[in-house]
Amino acid sequence: MAMIFGGAGLARNNFTNPDAYYIYPPGSVITGADPVLDLAGRIEVTRGNIDDRTAVIVFIGQSLSANEVPTPYVAVNTNIDQLNIYDGKLYRAKDPLLGINVSGGAVTDLRGTWMLPMADKLITAGYFDRVILVPMAVGNTRADQWASETTAPFLFNMINVVSLRLRDAGLPCTAIMWGQGESDTSANTSQASYTASMNKIIAEFNHAIPNCPILVAQESYYYGATSAAVLAAQAAVVNGTTVFAGENVDSIGSGGRYDNTHLNETGADQRATLAVAALMAALAS
Repeated sequence: MAMIFGGAGLARNNFTNPDAYYIYPPGSVITGADPVLDLAGRIEVTRGNIDDRTAVIVFIGQSLSANEVPTPYVAVNTNIDQLNIYDGKLYRAKDPLLGINVSGGAVTDLRGTWMLPMADKLITAGYFDRVILVPMAVGNTRADQWASETTAPFLFNMINVVSLRLRDAGLPCTAIMWGQGESDTSANTSQASYTASMNKIIAEFNHAIPNCPILVAQESYYYGATSAAVLAAQAAVVNGTTVFAGENVDSIGSGGRYDNTHLNETGADQRATLAVAALMAALAS
C-alpha cells in the first residue's frame, strides 16, 4: 500500500471553533489517567521536510500503549519525534511520552513505552529515516468508552482532536495502531459489543483521517487470562484493505510482563518487533 501524504482531507468535520481542540480531563473519570504534560527538559522541533521516508504513527488504546514500561527507553536514533496532542507542537520523543498517562503511577514517574523501541527499529532497519509518534492512549479504558461521544471522558471526541492536530501541523498519517482489550477481558465484553464499538471507532477515523491504514492488535491478555470474544472481534474488523492485523500482543507471555499484564522491558522490545513486522506488512499490501 502506498502511503498517503499531505494534509488534504484531514479532519473533515464541522468543528471549526477552539472547543474542537478540547480534551476532557480523563483523570476526572478514570483514576490515574492524567496525561504527562510537563515540558521541562523537552526539546521542541520543527516540522522540517516530510516525505515518504517519514512515518507518522498514531497510537490509540489503553495502558499498554501509555507510559507503563518500568524503565524509560533511550532511543539510539535521534530523529524520533512526537506530536503532543494537547498543544499541537512537535518535540523530540522522550520517555515518558507527552499526552498520555503513566500507568499505575503519578505523572512525575519516569516510565517508558514500547513505541520508542518500535521507532528505533523502523529507522535502524532502514524502513524510514524519521518517525513521528502521535500517542493518544488512555489507561484503563474499554472499547465502548472510546466509541462513546456522550459519556465522560468523551474519548471518541479525541479522534477529532488528533485529526485537527495532524492537519494543523501539516503532518500526514502513515498508520493508526489500535492496542486495547485488557479492560474488556476484565469486563467480559461480548464479541458483538466489542465489534460494534470497533466499527464506530474505525468509521470515525476513516472520516477524520481518511486513507490512513488502521492496524488492530490482538490484545486481551489480563493477569494471565485472555478473551476469545475480544480476540474474535479484533480479528473480525480486519478487511485487508483499510483495516489490517496488528501485532499479536497476547503472544507475549508472563515473562514479558512485570505484573502478568503490563509489559516489562523485554516485553516492550518483543512488542516493538512484532509491531514493526505488522506495520510493514500492512503498508506493503
